[in-house]
Amino acid sequence: MKNKKIVLIAGGISSEREIALRSSDAVENALRNIGLKYSRIDFNEKNRKNIFSLIRKASPDIAFLGLHGAFGEDGRIQGALDILGIKYAGSGMLASAITMDKIITKKILIERKLPTPGYLEYTGGKLKMKLPVVVKPADGGSTVGITIVRNNKDFNKAVKLALKYCPKVLVEKYVKGREVTVPVFFGRALPVIEIIPKTEFYDYKAKYTKGMSKHIMPAKLEKKLYGKIEELALKVHEALLLKDYSRIDFIIEEKTGKPYILEANSLPGLTGTSLLPEAAGYMGISFEEMILSMLAGAVRNGQ
Repeated sequence: MKNKKIVLIAGGISSEREIALRSSDAVENALRNIGLKYSRIDFNEKNRKNIFSLIRKASPDIAFLGLHGAFGEDGRIQGALDILGIKYAGSGMLASAITMDKIITKKILIERKLPTPGYLEYTGGKLKMKLPVVVKPADGGSTVGITIVRNNKDFNKAVKLALKYCPKVLVEKYVKGREVTVPVFFGRALPVIEIIPKTEFYDYKAKYTKGMSKHIMPAKLEKKLYGKIEELALKVHEALLLKDYSRIDFIIEEKTGKPYILEANSLPGLTGTSLLPEAAGYMGISFEEMILSMLAGAVRNGQ
């Protein structure tokens, strides 16, 4: 890896830019600590028309995507890098596009008979689901634009918020229970983590503000349930064609103890409060070792 030229594509132009920059800073620090040859490109609104000229100019062997959300996690930049013949860490174009679209993801999960809360794509008119529900933009991450709706008067407001981030709106049955997540790393499920947010649910503030959520790792679950959630995480990773690393989010229903798949993340966060590096660290994998594995995966995959 020492003779490879790496370009870190940082930030991006989505609503998750701030978090992507924090992930990129952590990755850059690791690249520096390892002693690899790299350059950093801040992908932003000012240079979006020239971004691929800048990438070509860097002449990298591997691109590391310090991006989240639209134009970073949705297959578009992956497809462009494929055309340019540049290898990159993480999942490919198709998997990224599928995983970014929560409605398509739902359809695949249901077709595979994998448990996920009931849903509909809301296109207007009277809501044909019983409250409470969760209203979400159909794409994006970091819980941006998500609202739990418990009464009819708040529903239209929640839809308007979701539409600010995506033209499609997903309305999902609300499942009350324990939030857990499973990072998947090169064919194995890392420890199941239970997330106890100080907010109503694991929202943007709880995810990225230090001290706003508690992580219990490994989650204190009955052995059979723990194993089931690990198994489901690997099945989701495979069903969505994800490569090398991802993070799969679940809710364990309070009444039944049944785990439901909420969503998958093809480029999970790499910030100081992020779950994938925390789980890797628990398994004795340093942040630098994790980044090296991701870069090595790009070389093997030959995207």
